[in-house]
Amino acid sequence: MTLLHFILVTFLGCAWLAAPVAEADSGDAVLKATPKQVYVLPIEGAIDKSMLFVFRRAFRTAKKMHPDAVILDLNTPGGALAETREIIAWIRATRRGGCPVYAYVNPDALSAGALISLATDGIYMSTPGTIGSAMPITMSPLGGGVQELPADVKEKMLSAVRSMVVSLAQENGYSQELAVAMVDPQHPDFKVSGEVVCPQGQLLNLTAKDASRIDLTTGKPVLAKGICDDMTSLLEACGLGDAVITRFTEERAERFARWITALGPLILGLGVLALFIEFKTPGFGVFGITGIFLLMIFFFGHTLAGLAGAEELVLILLGLFLLALEIFVIPGFGITGISGILLILAGAALALIPKVPQTVPLPGLPPISTMEFAPAVMRQFLIMVAVIAVGVWLIHRYLPRTSFYHSLVLETSLSATAGYVSQDADLRASLVGQEGLTRTALRPAGVVIINGRRLNVISNGDFIPADSRVRVIASESTAIVVERIPS
Repeated sequence: MTLLHFILVTFLGCAWLAAPVAEADSGDAVLKATPKQVYVLPIEGAIDKSMLFVFRRAFRTAKKMHPDAVILDLNTPGGALAETREIIAWIRATRRGGCPVYAYVNPDALSAGALISLATDGIYMSTPGTIGSAMPITMSPLGGGVQELPADVKEKMLSAVRSMVVSLAQENGYSQELAVAMVDPQHPDFKVSGEVVCPQGQLLNLTAKDASRIDLTTGKPVLAKGICDDMTSLLEACGLGDAVITRFTEERAERFARWITALGPLILGLGVLALFIEFKTPGFGVFGITGIFLLMIFFFGHTLAGLAGAEELVLILLGLFLLALEIFVIPGFGITGISGILLILAGAALALIPKVPQTVPLPGLPPISTMEFAPAVMRQFLIMVAVIAVGVWLIHRYLPRTSFYHSLVLETSLSATAGYVSQDADLRASLVGQEGLTRTALRPAGVVIINGRRLNVISNGDFIPADSRVRVIASESTAIVVERIPS
């Protein structure tokens, strides 16, 4: 199998794994002839980076489908603020594209889940549902629970989240006082119909009954538009009772992509090391194939996670082309191979930065910038460089000592102490002083017959005609020197 065939087969296999599949809910709703479509995105468990990988594809799929509505089926205790901000950006981009987004709290939308709910056009809750308690906290990186922060740092972080929920409430028509009561315990007493529901010093947390209660001072529900115990009643409440439901499901390839992105620096580092070993050994073999395969696995996982795109693919393919050119066409290893490795590293670094949708930022808040992902990207990139550096050092130190390396690479010298001797060294030494007859003229090189052996010799500088008697005066590793014997 050639290198080109190997690359083609690998990419086709990755494309098969990455092919998205949208599964429709079973039931009569699928059989009804209606143009209306509803796309349901479940948010189950903690909101972390692995969930964000899945949701990037989910929102891209929703954009291609052009559904009549997107419903977020929420059951989450919360999660990271950075990932929550990006999910909110995807929701806002979907809504600005003309597709309404609704939140279904089924049963919990706490912390980050409450922030996501405030970004939607409407909130519906199941009977046991709860929503609220969205004050930001910092977990200790070494474990041990919540990390206590200095007062000024805590206020800075709280102020940013407070601005976010106020902006979301203003944008989507929710109560600003309610939003602040969810995130800041020092809020004024939160009242419903003149009754204090959440006094100062506590975080607001609402049940489905409390959230759907009508506030007599405004004539509107406190937060939720209604209580729905299943998806059918929710669609009826949204005016989409006859819509076809398409429920997003995570695929096997996305679960595989989570492992790839988690082990990304190690996979990329090992891939570059395999190519480095290939350069140190003759020909093209298992190390070259392994290195290219690891690079493709790395790119496949990050593409599926919504990180890599066409630009990164072009850089990595160009880098692989330059490496192949260095291996098969250009002798040695120089600027072409180095350029190929640099292009691969550049494409890998760009593949760590997600493609965030461009939306108008919330009032008082800066837009999501790629600089926010810079620390994580730099951390992964440094891990990758460390893997490569340690690997190169170990290869230089220990690989030349292995029998495997000696089976691939020629020795730098063939010494007598190692058992290497010339086959005719003894014969050459015994020729000095012997006489023979020239078979051809020596000008100064020619052929001489000595003791019945045909030998290539050179004269001591004189022209010696054929059929002349000669004597060996020196025998070196490169030549046998003769002189003419006078008649």
